[in-house]
Amino acid sequence: MKWYPYGHDFGNAEIGGVTVINGKIQSLSLPTAFSKVDTTAMRNLGIKLDQSNVHIIQFYEEESAYALGDLALEQSLDVYHGRGDIQRYSGKYSLRGLLTIAATLIPDTEFGIYVVTGLPAETYIKNSALRSAIKAALDGTYIFTLNGSQTMRRVTVEVATVVMEGAGALIAYGDKGSNRTESAVIDIGGRTTDLYVARGQVPVTEYCKGKPLGVERATQMVMDAFENKYDRPLSLLEARELMHAYAAQGEKPYPEVSSYGTAISKFELERLVKEGVSQVGSEIASFVAAAWGQSDRDAVAASFKPVLNIGGGVYYFYTFLKQRIPHLSRPEDPVHANPLGYCNLAGRLLMRKTQASPSSSAV
Repeated sequence: MKWYPYGHDFGNAEIGGVTVINGKIQSLSLPTAFSKVDTTAMRNLGIKLDQSNVHIIQFYEEESAYALGDLALEQSLDVYHGRGDIQRYSGKYSLRGLLTIAATLIPDTEFGIYVVTGLPAETYIKNSALRSAIKAALDGTYIFTLNGSQTMRRVTVEVATVVMEGAGALIAYGDKGSNRTESAVIDIGGRTTDLYVARGQVPVTEYCKGKPLGVERATQMVMDAFENKYDRPLSLLEARELMHAYAAQGEKPYPEVSSYGTAISKFELERLVKEGVSQVGSEIASFVAAAWGQSDRDAVAASFKPVLNIGGGVYYFYTFLKQRIPHLSRPEDPVHANPLGYCNLAGRLLMRKTQASPSSSAV
């Protein structure tokens, strides 16, 4: 059985996974959304389950199948997100997300994954027991099917370690040259902004903080403003499409949205999104300045090098932070920055384990 290094990121808004297959990095992220589905009924309705946007997992010992990501949002109003539940990191939904993405990326019918995952800085510091709970919840061998297939998949999971979110990004993109200065990460996700500072790979805990500010706050502001103005609610899918169009900066069209038969212009939709993003962006910039004890515009985080901005929130809030932190940088793939670093670390740890036990096979 082959073993693969794997980075697992169970975020509030996105579940990310990164692995290496034949020397090439493979990654995938899905919205953090789960719902029970009936695959037979879906087929009867003409829904093709072998499409790239379909992600359904069913454990061998369970009667229910679960859709993940956009399909979950489309198929059900009763969707599990796990937001605000710290224990979700050590729950069955995290395992479902891990196995679904891993088995989508890795074609083998049977394989093992050596996993590194992360926790938000404050959760990691204050709740050490959760790290052991994550390993206990995820470790094991699992038999399941994907997307209604008759082919059983058998995957063995072993959690190598749990680190602070932000550490992954520094492993992947940080300055390897010096351990004398602090490196920093501003990780903006769907629900939270997490700050991580380390000297080398040792966290400087006084600067590692988090706050519930993220893309979802801006999204909710857009939904509230839309309902107040047009007297009808935006669906979550409509709101997500508006936000994604804004983040794409012209590369993706705004969705057609109407109110009681009257189409709403792209310019008005963009204005609503921009207003929400601007307010939340200003709040995030103020939080970073306060958390890192800086008030002078040119001095914010000046001693931290590099300062990386990662997470899906980069596409919305990077410019606000760049105004306050001129040497702020963003990786090419900010969404997978953490799991990429996790995967790199998992690869090193798997190599050590393989060398200590030559009977294991690693990719």
